[in-house]
Amino acid sequence: MGARSAGARVDDEEPTASVDRGPSSKAELVLTPPGPDRRTMLKQQAVTGYVDHPTVVEFTYDTDPVALHERWRADAGSPPCHMVVDASGTGEVPGPRVAADGGSFAVEGAHPQDLTGLCMKWQDALAEARNHGDLFVSFDSVTALLQYVDLREAYRFLHILVAGVHRADARAQFYLDPKAHDEQTVSTVQGLFDAVRRIG
Repeated sequence: MGARSAGARVDDEEPTASVDRGPSSKAELVLTPPGPDRRTMLKQQAVTGYVDHPTVVEFTYDTDPVALHERWRADAGSPPCHMVVDASGTGEVPGPRVAADGGSFAVEGAHPQDLTGLCMKWQDALAEARNHGDLFVSFDSVTALLQYVDLREAYRFLHILVAGVHRADARAQFYLDPKAHDEQTVSTVQGLFDAVRRIG
């Protein structure tokens, strides 16, 4: 389980470095210190040159879904479809809406320890988003996931999510704080991804 896949690699890059493009479908693990501003910058870099207004599916543990949507609208324009899976466990899920510029926004929520429920919400979000064009996927914290479940459960869950990214022919970024985990955990998680990038 800890073996790296043949296609995965680790690149040490500065935060401003461009993302390696590779095949059209790619799930990338970004090893980076936590922080919503840093993740916003990385997401903007990931979609630059990919598509002007991607359909977006986000999975969040620590950021309000409405705040995520407003950031996309402010920084890149409203996505044609923006689906958020809220794993914060608050139970406060806003209803679907249509933005003033025509983009749709919807949130699905489940408890962070309910991996079956979260997986179902994720698959529903991907299925809906696939109908709206080029898809970008963001998973805001593998570190947070590992606070709720053990490594074996997290590995199986992430494997399902990465497979969904490939089936949807999407681009994806998953974020993990390497300083929060031992080397074996980081190595095991890395093996799931098409590419790995380290941001200092």
